[in-house]
Amino acid sequence: MKILKIVTLAISCALLFTANVLQAKEHEMKLLTSGSDGKMMVFEPNFLKIAAGDTINFVPSDPSHNAESFSVPSDKSKFLTPYGKATKITFSEDGVVLVKCLPHFALGMIAVIQVGDKVDKSKAVADWNNVKAGVAMNKEAIDEAIAKIN
Repeated sequence: MKILKIVTLAISCALLFTANVLQAKEHEMKLLTSGSDGKMMVFEPNFLKIAAGDTINFVPSDPSHNAESFSVPSDKSKFLTPYGKATKITFSEDGVVLVKCLPHFALGMIAVIQVGDKVDKSKAVADWNNVKAGVAMNKEAIDEAIAKIN
């Protein structure tokens, strides 16, 4: 009887883990020199709301683009992708992540990722406000993306 309970528990845990893995989704975020709306140096989309466990494939349009987090819920959410190479990042921590293309950061090449529901955006807003003066373009688009966080 005790062995049956252990086996049942092990199977239940395995099924629960498998269900969570199967529910994870993959999203794509393009890093573009020229966006579909004609704006220069953009992520498309510039806002994504995903679930913890989801993956984003960052796809640069040319070798001059990369993706690097600059505002994260904690250090375990930091990431940096190589220049010009599509790279998949899995997000496991709820919160808001601000992402920049390092060489085009001053041109406003920034994206906002919300991981999970009902997150605290105060750190992301403060981090954006701290760098906003040094960004030359696309400020309104970033403000609008941050406003979408709920």
